Amino acid sequence: MIRIAARIGPQWLERPDDLAFLSSIGVEFVDVEFGFFPGFNESGGAPDGSSIGSVVDLLDGHGLRLERANYPKTEIAPHYLGQPEAGQAIDNVCRTTELCGEFGIPVMGIQNFDAMTIHGRFVGEHSWVPGRGGYRYLHIDVESDLAEVPPPPGTPTREELWSRTVDLFGAVAPVAESAGVKVAPHGSDPPIATAGGIPQMLTSLADFDRLFAEVPSPNVGITFCVGTRYESGEDVFEGIERFGGQKRIFPRHLRKLRGTIPEQRGYSEVAPDEGDLNMLEVARALDATGYDGVIDYDHVMKLPGDSPGGREYIAFCIGYMRGLLANL
Repeated sequence: MIRIAARIGPQWLERPDDLAFLSSIGVEFVDVEFGFFPGFNESGGAPDGSSIGSVVDLLDGHGLRLERANYPKTEIAPHYLGQPEAGQAIDNVCRTTELCGEFGIPVMGIQNFDAMTIHGRFVGEHSWVPGRGGYRYLHIDVESDLAEVPPPPGTPTREELWSRTVDLFGAVAPVAESAGVKVAPHGSDPPIATAGGIPQMLTSLADFDRLFAEVPSPNVGITFCVGTRYESGEDVFEGIERFGGQKRIFPRHLRKLRGTIPEQRGYSEVAPDEGDLNMLEVARALDATGYDGVIDYDHVMKLPGDSPGGREYIAFCIGYMRGLLANL
C-alpha cells in the first residue's frame, strides 16, 4: 500500500502547531535532512543517537513517523574530493546508517556529488514565475541559468568521481543490509552532464543501472523523482517499470514538471494538477510494481497569503495525492 509523506525542516520542531497541522490533514510519515538533528552539523556529520531519539520521540508524540532521513553531500565531500578526511567521512555515513536501523528509520537518502558540494550553493538560480491566481512556481533555463564554466581547481575527473561513488555505496551496502536500512541516492538535479564545471554522476536511467550492477545490494536503490526523470527527457514509465520491478524504488517524489531539457532547454516545476504528466497514470504504474513505500510532493510552491512553512500548499498537495491513491 502506497503511503503519503511530508518533507519538513528543523524549524518545524519549534512549531508544534505545524506538526499538529500535518497530523490533522492525515499525514503519518515525514522526511527530513540529517541537519534536522541537534548537533549533526556541528559534529561534521557524526550524529548522536540521543539527538535522533529525542526527535523521533517528539514526532511520535504528534503521530508522525520518520520515514527517511537524508545524509548531506557536504559531509561526504572529503571522500568525493579525495581529501585526507575521506576515511572519516565514510565511517560517519556507515555509523549513521546503523543509527537509522536502531531508531527505526527505514530509508536513508545519500546525496550524490554535484556542483553544490564544491560551490556551497545551487549552481543556476531558479526563477519564481507567476501562475494562475498569482501563485508562483519554479522555472530554470539551462542556457542562461546553467551556462558552462571551467571546472574549479582540484575538481576530480568523471572517472574519479564515479569510482568514489561506487566505493561509497560499496562501503555502506553491507552496513545497510545488517541494519535493515535502505539507502537511496537522488539523481543529479538538474540531470545534465556538468553543472558549474562539475561532472554529475547520476543523470540517467543507465547511470543507475551501472550503479546497481557495480553495487548489487538489494538495500541500494533510488529516490525516484518523477520530475527529475521527466525533465531529463527519458521515459518516466520505463524507469518505474524497470526499477520498480527490481524493488529498487524506495522513496518517491511526485514532482510535477512542464517541459524537458532536451526539447525546451529548461523546465518549470508547477503545482501537482498542472504540468505534462498524468499523475494518476504515474501512481497506477507505481502501484503495478507492488511499491509500498511513501510518496511526497517534493518542493513547496508559493500560494498568495500562504504561511511561511507553506501549510496551504502542503494541504493542497496532500489532498491531491489522497485523490490519486483513492483511484488506483
